[in-house]
Amino acid sequence: MMVAQAANAIDKSVQKYFQKESTPELQLKKYMNFRTTTDYYEKDAGISGLREASFTNENASIKEDVPIETNKKTYTQQQIDILESFSYITWKFAIKKRDVTNITKQITNALSRKKEKLAAERLVNGFDTSYTHSDALSGNKTITTTGGDSVEAFTTAHTREDGGTNINNVVYDGITYSLPFDYAGYKAAIRTASLFVDPRGNPYPATLDTLVCKKGSSVSFKAKEILAAIKNGKIPESFNNDGAGVPPFKIIELDYLTSDAYWYMFDSSRALSDSEGFQFIESESNNVDPVNVVYKTRELQWAGHSLFDLGHNDVARSWIASAGDSSTT
Repeated sequence: MMVAQAANAIDKSVQKYFQKESTPELQLKKYMNFRTTTDYYEKDAGISGLREASFTNENASIKEDVPIETNKKTYTQQQIDILESFSYITWKFAIKKRDVTNITKQITNALSRKKEKLAAERLVNGFDTSYTHSDALSGNKTITTTGGDSVEAFTTAHTREDGGTNINNVVYDGITYSLPFDYAGYKAAIRTASLFVDPRGNPYPATLDTLVCKKGSSVSFKAKEILAAIKNGKIPESFNNDGAGVPPFKIIELDYLTSDAYWYMFDSSRALSDSEGFQFIESESNNVDPVNVVYKTRELQWAGHSLFDLGHNDVARSWIASAGDSSTT
């Protein structure tokens, strides 16, 4: 930053000079399983259980079953960085004199914004196998979003490890996919999650307890209305005196979701574990590096970085999603 870029800061007629920026709300840990690592990459895999036990006739051989290995996913650490620099003149007569020297906070906020944006984009683009991430400083980047089963996070075509019928985790009421969020949509979400099965096809229903939506969206307002009715023992969107047939839920409202109509629900007992759900794996948290002085010019440089990866191996049994358009799968 040069003096010409800080003209108001050195203008003595400007009495008040403020630092203005957004401070991101740290929310990714609320809906992603956060864990740390010391390795460049990690791989997740597993093994299934067995089918049901089988009847055996008298003196006959016992039927044998063999577990199968589940899907594998590799997480490779990625680096994000940010650099801020000031000429010595700008630092002395503008930044320092105006007491807007909290550079550490600026850098930390920039790193956190990137993480929150990337995490939310996993949901926004959950119906696709890849998307283009917009990076204002270094250009666009194509990010692959497939899981261990090589398909997108939310689809009707999650392959089952034993080759059985595919698993669906798009909200479905038996007729329509991607219902809008309302009482009928919530019931359809519960129905969808009740049909989940394990890698051998055994019933493995999820208990949806958390809703994720865009802050200030129509989904957010509708969710609060429905939740209030449920807590009052009433049927949402109804004037009769019957009690609600669905349980209450928590609401997570995200700043970086871009669609008003998209909504998601998950079972926190599974989705926030190492074995299921979206994973955020970090080897270095937000780090602000020591100040660097370029001796030839006396320019002062501040920088920060973080190392992490995010993605999923298996969300087919803990998350459901809806585009709210009654069609997307």
